[in-house]
Amino acid sequence: MEKSLDVSIVGAGIGGLTAALTLKKSGHNPTIYEKSKLLSELGAGVQLSPNANRVLKYLGIMEDLKKEIFEPEAFQFLNYRTGRVLAEHSLKKLSTQTYGFPNYDIHRADLQKVLLSAIEKAEIKLLKGFEITDVGKEKEKPYIKANEKKIISDVVIGADGIHSVIRKKLWGKDQARYTKNVAWRMLVPIEKISSNFLKPNTTVWLGPKKHFVQYFVKGGSYLNCVCLVEQDDWMSEGWSEKGDIFELKDLFSEWHPEIQEIIESTDPDSLFKWGLHDRPPMKKWRRGKFSLLGDAAHPMLPFVAQGAAMAIEDGAVLASSLSSFDNIELGLDDYENKRKPRTTKAQNTASRNATIFHLSDFFAFFRNLVMKFFIKKIMDDFYKYDATSK
Repeated sequence: MEKSLDVSIVGAGIGGLTAALTLKKSGHNPTIYEKSKLLSELGAGVQLSPNANRVLKYLGIMEDLKKEIFEPEAFQFLNYRTGRVLAEHSLKKLSTQTYGFPNYDIHRADLQKVLLSAIEKAEIKLLKGFEITDVGKEKEKPYIKANEKKIISDVVIGADGIHSVIRKKLWGKDQARYTKNVAWRMLVPIEKISSNFLKPNTTVWLGPKKHFVQYFVKGGSYLNCVCLVEQDDWMSEGWSEKGDIFELKDLFSEWHPEIQEIIESTDPDSLFKWGLHDRPPMKKWRRGKFSLLGDAAHPMLPFVAQGAAMAIEDGAVLASSLSSFDNIELGLDDYENKRKPRTTKAQNTASRNATIFHLSDFFAFFRNLVMKFFIKKIMDDFYKYDATSK
């Protein structure tokens, strides 16, 4: 398609910002509409695997990104009590050699900062304080309505996250299922941790009915931790619920001393928790000249660390597909057809891992025997993908 399209992107998260940059690079005219008046990201880490970094390199922002990242030496699975290594894969030495690009860990706010800087340099409009109240079609063109204003464009992309207003307006309210898993998160300054155990790795501790993920962000000055625990009595899906440090200590009281020290070093005011809800893969992403991207299209559990990477890939493929067809709806269908099998696989893998990670006794023993082969297969499946060539 030689024509430049006016594309309205709803949502200024990682997916929306990346999509705007790839669309602009492909010659289109994206505008981002964000409901928040002040852009801020919660204090959570993001794992940028090689498939995500391939797109970020394509966008020309890797040098700025390197100022904010931490590059882990290896990816490890450890026994929750003994610290015994169940599986380990080198990242720093072999990631570029094996997959073509490095593997980074970064604070979400730092990634957003780099993307926003690129948005500004590319002179892409980002309009804040626009809360979508309605969507529709006028003279074969889609529109969004916000602040009593009707905004008409050639294409509308809902990149407005797991509670997407665009998805709700077009497909109705979804039926989220509580998975009986609660995620706890905290960001701990390294100088607060007295542990001598800490190694520069992305580490996952596996135990019965729970696991603990830790990796460095902000150049190694902070440890980002996410604890996943099976609990029946927590339903809230919000990210800003305060957690009780004494409850967390009790949940991990029988775990390795390193875990004890990390929790002991955590500022209780920096501890949050949220209930993990599952949604089945959508049958269709496109409706007319509307489509979805990132968590709005394929929300997934954090058991495969590919949520951000999938959103970043979406943006690259969307731009390519819209540029390859004279018919907008065919372009959106091409985008969906190329992305949906892969994102569905990521969703299903994450759901399956929720069970595998939390096995105990006899089943955990056999899981541990095959863990290194299991992890290598997952890494190959996701890390080798090149969204810039689709």
